[in-house]
Amino acid sequence: MKKIILSLIAFVMTFSMCFADELRLDKEAKYQKQVMQIGFRILNANQIEKRMTFYYDNNKNVNAVTYMTSKSIHVYKGILPFMDSEDEIAAIISHEIAHGIEAHRGLWRRIIMSSCTKSFEFQADQKAVDLMVNAGYNPVALIIILNKISPEQNWFERSSSHPEGSRRMLALYDYIYGKYPEYLIDNAYKNNLYYQNFLLTTKSERKKIREKYTPVKPVNNKKTK
Repeated sequence: MKKIILSLIAFVMTFSMCFADELRLDKEAKYQKQVMQIGFRILNANQIEKRMTFYYDNNKNVNAVTYMTSKSIHVYKGILPFMDSEDEIAAIISHEIAHGIEAHRGLWRRIIMSSCTKSFEFQADQKAVDLMVNAGYNPVALIIILNKISPEQNWFERSSSHPEGSRRMLALYDYIYGKYPEYLIDNAYKNNLYYQNFLLTTKSERKKIREKYTPVKPVNNKKTK
């Protein structure tokens, strides 16, 4: 009788584990498909001829990475809870595609990227904006997601591979303001909680950006009679 009970318990546990695995696989298959579809939409819309692959990764870190040698882009499980829209996922994937484009330029380029990481982060952010616009995504979403996940390194930024979050967001705002101002004029994110926080914390810096793009009126030196 004891053996029968133990066998039943083992069967139930095995069945439950298999069922749980099936549920988990179904959910992860959905994420994998979403990551692939967004990735290939961006590649195709931008006529990118260099091949890349896209993966949903079970890694719990709040991150996404581009593997330089394989040109594969991995969106980590840990970053998905921070996403509220497809535009935000597209923002992260576009940034990584920008790294992938650079990685396709050869070994020497990858070595330079590894030694000058911060400058390539700014460059990838700007390229991501172009990629998103061409694919029909709202580039302001990149500011949104960076405000959620990009830390302020401050004094130890020198030892970090990424610039501090506020610098990246301001550089993005500057780039969008100069090249795609329509997304800021008719801003779908104007009431977004995270965009409102960005506006709150960058008032003086954004004022300087706006002044940079404001046309200077010509001075009339003619004397009036």
